Amino acid sequence: MNDNETNAEYLSVNELARKCAQETDRFHRRQAFDPRYCFELFQRAFANNSLAWDAVYLQYQSQVAGWVRQHSGFESTGEEIEYFVLGAFEKFWDAMMPDRFRRFPDLGRLLRYLQLCVHSVITDHNRGRDLADSFDPTEEMPWEEDPEHRNFESKILHRIGGQRCRDWINDHLRDEKERLVLRLYIDDDLKPREIYAQFPAKFQDVDEVYRIRQNVIARLGRDPEFFKVCGNDD
Repeated sequence: MNDNETNAEYLSVNELARKCAQETDRFHRRQAFDPRYCFELFQRAFANNSLAWDAVYLQYQSQVAGWVRQHSGFESTGEEIEYFVLGAFEKFWDAMMPDRFRRFPDLGRLLRYLQLCVHSVITDHNRGRDLADSFDPTEEMPWEEDPEHRNFESKILHRIGGQRCRDWINDHLRDEKERLVLRLYIDDDLKPREIYAQFPAKFQDVDEVYRIRQNVIARLGRDPEFFKVCGNDD
């Protein structure tokens, strides 16, 4: 076998995602698995590779949705599953940046943390905004330092105001889908399901709208130029 086929660092994002999916399946089947591909995928995602982050989201989205569905507090929220899937990934991203994930000893602990982020966002939602961040997933992991909790999405949206900022963002969005989702989300305060209801021909499903919104917010939060152009005051 070629060394490049076994060294995860040499693989493309697509190949990493394929191998990560295979190894994650082995992990869930309690079979011997190789975590290198998933860790390399995570590493690239947290190094601001948006394609890798998309792959991470797609890889574990259904698993996170299952955790949301099974959570004892989910039915009382009145929200859709995708709302908390998005929130869990945002919390996960916020806590892990820039390279905190490297401290996790194995894939199981990393996924356990993501599951605890699901519990966190549902618990915070049910307890209300005044008690946000009252649950810290790392309380169950004493070997980890406490993360700095922030409302990531609010931090980004707070800065999108002036025309100069809007022009910069439009220039850095990938396509019309991203521009449409962000405009309707910011200007009209529409939820993903409402955006999809208005434009069903433009998106595959509601989940695609959620994913686009999550990816745009995450990319803006990773770009230091965004904070320079759009302001950096809290």
